[in-house]
Amino acid sequence: MYSPGVRSTDVPPFPSTLGAMRPVLILGFLALPGLAAPVLRLEGEVRGPLVLSTPNLVVEGQGAVLRGNKGHALSLLAPGIKVRGLRVVGAGPEGDFFGPDAAIYLSGCEGCLLEDVRVEEAPAAVRVEDSPGATIRGLKARGLEGSPGVLVYSSPRARVEGSHLQGFMDGIYVEYSPGMGIRGNLLERNGRYGFHVMFSWQVGIEGNLSRNNGVGNAVMHGAQNLVRENRLYGHKSPVGYGLLVQEERGTEVRENLFVENTLGLVLMDAQGVRVGGNGFRENGTALRITRERGGNSAWVEKNAFQGNLYDLAVDDPEAKARVVGNLYDRASGLPVPHLPTGSFALLLARQPELSLFALSPGIVLWEAAEAQVPGLRLVALADARAASLPKAVAFRGHWIILGLLGGVLWWWRRT
Repeated sequence: MYSPGVRSTDVPPFPSTLGAMRPVLILGFLALPGLAAPVLRLEGEVRGPLVLSTPNLVVEGQGAVLRGNKGHALSLLAPGIKVRGLRVVGAGPEGDFFGPDAAIYLSGCEGCLLEDVRVEEAPAAVRVEDSPGATIRGLKARGLEGSPGVLVYSSPRARVEGSHLQGFMDGIYVEYSPGMGIRGNLLERNGRYGFHVMFSWQVGIEGNLSRNNGVGNAVMHGAQNLVRENRLYGHKSPVGYGLLVQEERGTEVRENLFVENTLGLVLMDAQGVRVGGNGFRENGTALRITRERGGNSAWVEKNAFQGNLYDLAVDDPEAKARVVGNLYDRASGLPVPHLPTGSFALLLARQPELSLFALSPGIVLWEAAEAQVPGLRLVALADARAASLPKAVAFRGHWIILGLLGGVLWWWRRT
């Protein structure tokens, strides 16, 4: 064990195996140049906290259990450390969202790898700080609802891949980590978001399945991010959405599938966003463009809208939205422009309490007439190159009920 003032020749041999439920602190094993990377094999049950600061150390944890009850159960504090196959149970009690105790904590751990790790009963599964290029692959973790499953801060090019996260506040929460990759994960039943990316740019969020989270997923306050080929399902709370893109610049939302969300995709104060090749099925409102402080500009092209209560709602009168070449189950099939929204959808976006009247005979008759007679349309967001899809046959009563609940909630808060 290394300590200041001790010569490297005085360092005792590095233990190759740790077990027998004893606390361990390893601070800087001195590997010799030219030799293979040092290997630490964990066996049986080990009591944390365990602190490792040996560069390029390989930790083999298959079949071992690391138990923590104070602070971080395992801390990795040097570049190139690899941990494989370990099961971690518990950590300290601190559940602060931005500074939780974690089963595994990485700091200054550039290029580190966590692979096929399991985490149980910890506020956060993995907390990553100042660790460029760190990779988390094959993580399986169930949380305690108050903290993120994986929290990544100031770690450019970090990766979270092929992992399953459930029961946390956010499955994956990211800040200030440009070039990060979030790919092939299953994110479900988290209290707020499946993935939540903030203050980052050129992040790739691809091929994930995010479903049944409390609110949805979000990409916020960044630029040039790519959200592609994800399946975003079942975010059905009155304020639920498949994806929120807020105050982003030049971000692309492509080839995703939005299914059974209260709102499919929400663009809020987003500039230069491209929305293309997505499928919107059985959502309340498929695409909503709204404004809080700034403005919106978007290209909406080659998407498919099928079985939604409303395809498009816009409550930003200054939005610059180019809507062209999309597929709609409500389009007539004739070579005439199709309006993917209606006057009631526009009013509903501006005044949610009007959802109380969504099923009234007058609104039903007005929407039916508006769909057949272009002259009755009161808004001008028409798709000049629309194509028709087969009409979906589905019961949409749950979306109507959610709309009613949302209107009641909004009215109650105002009064």
